[in-house]
Amino acid sequence: MVPLSFTNIYETAKINDSARRINLARTQAIISGGWVFRSRRRIFEETLAAYLASRFSLTCPAPAERWFLSDLWFEAAADYSPDLYDVVISQQTRDFMRAHAAEALFDHLASNEGNVRVDAVRRYSAGSYKLISRIEARRALVAGDTLALRRRAYGAALIIDEIDFILSTGRRLGLPWNTVNDLGSSLVRDLTVNVPVLNIERELAVRLEDQARNISENDLRDLAAFTVVLPFADVMVAEKPFVNLARQAKLGERHSTKLLTSIFDLAGNLQ
Repeated sequence: MVPLSFTNIYETAKINDSARRINLARTQAIISGGWVFRSRRRIFEETLAAYLASRFSLTCPAPAERWFLSDLWFEAAADYSPDLYDVVISQQTRDFMRAHAAEALFDHLASNEGNVRVDAVRRYSAGSYKLISRIEARRALVAGDTLALRRRAYGAALIIDEIDFILSTGRRLGLPWNTVNDLGSSLVRDLTVNVPVLNIERELAVRLEDQARNISENDLRDLAAFTVVLPFADVMVAEKPFVNLARQAKLGERHSTKLLTSIFDLAGNLQ
C-alpha cells in the first residue's frame, strides 16, 4: 500500500496548471488506491490513549488493523463528523466513496472549481503564516541555547498546547485528572518521548530551528507529514532536508522506517 498524506493532497491542489494537476492526480490516485494517512489529531488521540493505558494499566480497546489509514480522502485532514465539517455527507455517499476511493480522490484533485480550490489554499496559507510567525518569535528567544535545553522547552510548549486534550483523554480512560498538576512532571516529560506525534515533531522542530534560513510553509507541511507517516510506514520517501533531520534524530531507527529521498530508490529497498 502507498497511502498519501494531507501534504500530498494539498500540494497537488495548489497546482494551477490544470493539465499538470490532472496528470499528477491520476498518478497519485492509481498508486494510492485512494488510501490516505489519517489526520494528526486522530493519530495523536489513538497513540496517546494507548500509551496512557499501558502506563497506568488501564483497559483500552485495541483499534482496528490499519486504523491509521482511511479510504475517504478528506479524512487526511480530519475524521468525518457533521459538526466538524459543517456539512452532512450521508452514509450512502460515504459508502460509495469508499467503494470507489481512487476515483473519489481523483475527482477532488482534478476538479475545475478553481475558486473553491484557490480559496482553500489561501486560507491554509494564512493559517500557516500565523504559525510561522509564532515559531520565528520563539526561535529568536532560544537562539544560542543548547539542543538539550531547546528540546525540553519545545516539549513543554507541545504539552501546554495539548493539555486540555491530554486531560480529557485521561479522564475518558478513567483517570482522575482535572489540572496539569494531576499529570505529574515525570509523565509530562515521558509524553514527548513515548507518544510518536509529539516526539517526532519535537525532534524535527528543534533541528529545523538550527538551520540558517527562514522557516517556510513547505517546512510546516513536511513536518506534519512526518508526524503521521513515520510511526507507521515501512518506507517513507520525502525531501532530502527533512530526511536528513530525521536521520540526525535517528527517527528511522526508532520507528523501524526506511527513509528515502527519491522514489527511484524504492527499487532497491523493497526486496
